[in-house]
Amino acid sequence: MQHTICALATGAGGAVALVRLSGPQSLRILQELSRRTHTPEPRKQILCTLYDGPEVLDKALVTYFQAPHSFTGEDVVEFAVHASPYIKGRLLELLCAHGAVMAKRGEFSQRAFLNGKMDLVEAQGLCDLIASGNKASHKLAMDSLDGKLSARLEDIKKRLSELLAQIEVRLDDVDEEMTPLSDEFVSGEINAVLGHIKALADTFSVGKYIKDGLRTAIVGAPNSGKSSLLNALVGFDRAIVSDQSGTTRDTVEETLEINGQKIILTDTAGIREHALDPAEKEGMRRSRRAMEGADLILFVLDASRSLTPEEQDLWQAIRRQQKRTIIVWNKTDLNTAHPSLEEQDKYTQAAVSCKTGEGLENLKKLITADVTEAQTADGLMISNLRHYEALLRAQTELESALIRLQARAGGEIYAEHLRGALRYLQNLIGEVTPDDVLGIIFSKFCMGK
Repeated sequence: MQHTICALATGAGGAVALVRLSGPQSLRILQELSRRTHTPEPRKQILCTLYDGPEVLDKALVTYFQAPHSFTGEDVVEFAVHASPYIKGRLLELLCAHGAVMAKRGEFSQRAFLNGKMDLVEAQGLCDLIASGNKASHKLAMDSLDGKLSARLEDIKKRLSELLAQIEVRLDDVDEEMTPLSDEFVSGEINAVLGHIKALADTFSVGKYIKDGLRTAIVGAPNSGKSSLLNALVGFDRAIVSDQSGTTRDTVEETLEINGQKIILTDTAGIREHALDPAEKEGMRRSRRAMEGADLILFVLDASRSLTPEEQDLWQAIRRQQKRTIIVWNKTDLNTAHPSLEEQDKYTQAAVSCKTGEGLENLKKLITADVTEAQTADGLMISNLRHYEALLRAQTELESALIRLQARAGGEIYAEHLRGALRYLQNLIGEVTPDDVLGIIFSKFCMGK
């Protein structure tokens, strides 16, 4: 018989704490702690006195969820107690003394998955929902948790399964009583499934930074206004601004939300050919490292003067990065010198004045512009690396099947690639996921969930 687990389900702070109990002994433990022999009405919160030997530990609001109508699919009891560190700790001690054991990370969610209350995509959506810190990441997590992403994947899997079934039944038709499938039909079906998989996989490039944040490096020459731009975007004086060039010696990082997206801004030291001292040299090295690790580069230029040879060299280095880049022409409140860069028209550009605020709202829109462009027709996106890798592997198998089909290798050969693609889709949803993989996935959940 599976053991009964318990854990604190709320974080520090607040006046009330929730302690969760799940497993076959949950009802018995509740009855012993409350000294009540009757079974409480499921899903109805009641006031219970909890006893610690002859003493009263607390008066708690208790809810009993009868299996299978609970989050985990098991008998569950939730204790809403006063958030005293002593009460929380002692209640957990008493639960364990009465036969429960402390839950491991994600064990409640893992039981919900194993008991069929959610699939693996929905379970990971729950983990992402708890960690979501902005509107966009919240939507991604809800799409997974609500089953929208699972339904999309299920549709893809169903279409591939139906095609494979038609192929396999004909492979078993030794008397050739069935009408053969034309290569055009099989190719069309594979390409249709492949199109759906590619469309979903392509959203990962943006979905990952919706979830984790868009790492944005502000780079440029000394005194071009990088720190002023950081301060203008975050709305307060985060970085020191001075007329003296080379003020910023280290990277300065700040996280903010722009149009519902998490943006991680890094103000870097100005890059020039000759550093004044070792500290500035180290600052420039860190600037280059921040630029290499960025998802987006904001290349800040002083629009009121001509460009220096160093800025032209830096532009060539940025172009070699082949990353999404916005050219930010700063100080437009001054007389502009109308400088230009090689092939600048191939890049997104923005004109701003950090002093007056002109152009900043447009720049914010440009920073987050890729999000809407990367969505599928039904608005779904993926942000989980495991999902992305599974889709890529399924995509590779389908492309191999098309190659085999075009080479007329025979149904037995290309059908094996279809089976491979199907296995990756099943693994993604969690139908055939090994136990060790499940352990890794759920270990990333927070305690009590």
